Amino acid sequence: MTRKGARQREWTVAELQLLRDNAGKVPRRELSRMLKRGAGSVKQQVYRMRAQGEDITLRCFRSRLSTCPACGALRSRMGSEGICEPCRRRRQLAKVHERISHLLAQLPPDERAVYDDTEAETESSLDPMPPPPPLVGLTAYERERALEAREIAVEDWLARNLRRQVKAAQKRKERIAKKLK
Repeated sequence: MTRKGARQREWTVAELQLLRDNAGKVPRRELSRMLKRGAGSVKQQVYRMRAQGEDITLRCFRSRLSTCPACGALRSRMGSEGICEPCRRRRQLAKVHERISHLLAQLPPDERAVYDDTEAETESSLDPMPPPPPLVGLTAYERERALEAREIAVEDWLARNLRRQVKAAQKRKERIAKKLK
């Protein structure tokens, strides 16, 4: 609805293309500023475009994920060290393996050979990776939300499996230390 005496401006092809390109990616307020049109006008035009069969929405998804400086992956949680949980677990695992190698060097060669034979068979099993989400038939907002949920699930899966590997390595380290005493 226009104000009394206000002139209604027609939508140009460039404005419609800008709306198609940015709807759902840019918040509605910012989109209105870019188009130099009121929020109601933008909302009404999107309504008309949807009525004509275009898949367009003003609902903008803001991801909660941030990039881990250590691995460059999108992560949901950063620890106090400024890195993600999987990177922290990888560092912890590397430290435990370093301690194991120092302890192994102290073992006599015959005991080291026995250790290598028996420990090679005791690997931790991995949990299955979470399946990818079905993206067919979803709106752009729902698709982005599902992809973010998948990233979080993969991050949790990775952290859980690394935690299991760290525990197994710590147990190996304890067994070697026990043999040295």
